[in-house]
Amino acid sequence: MNEKENFINISNKLSLDDFENIKNFVLEKGDTRTYRSFDNDNPHYSFEFFDVFLGSDIGQKNMNNNPEKSDFNELTIADWDSEIQYFTIIAVRNNDIKNKKEWFLDGMKEESIYLVDHNNIGIETLNKKLSKYLKSIHPEMVNR
Repeated sequence: MNEKENFINISNKLSLDDFENIKNFVLEKGDTRTYRSFDNDNPHYSFEFFDVFLGSDIGQKNMNNNPEKSDFNELTIADWDSEIQYFTIIAVRNNDIKNKKEWFLDGMKEESIYLVDHNNIGIETLNKKLSKYLKSIHPEMVNR
């Protein structure tokens, strides 16, 4: 499978502004939790039925995910009780590719949001199932 089959632009489902709002909410209202061996202390928020984690836009150069050291361009939705446990979303902001930020795959364009299939589940399957999580994030943010 080439990289292009491994991701899809979902800017029509989740705008850059929406991504930033979720990121800021997690940073303001959440805690930190490690969920993978790549890095530590990821910004985290427990929504009612799933968790959201942020990943640093400079990768392991900020391995403790310190918000004062870098921004975040990776958002992972984790549903431990689902057949598909991880949904990885990447925000590609203006100048991110030129500035060599982490997580980008060949073919991604700036000012866009992408869903990435790291586990070869099938990008269309992930995209269909992602909608239920995105629909529940905003109402929970407003009520907290």
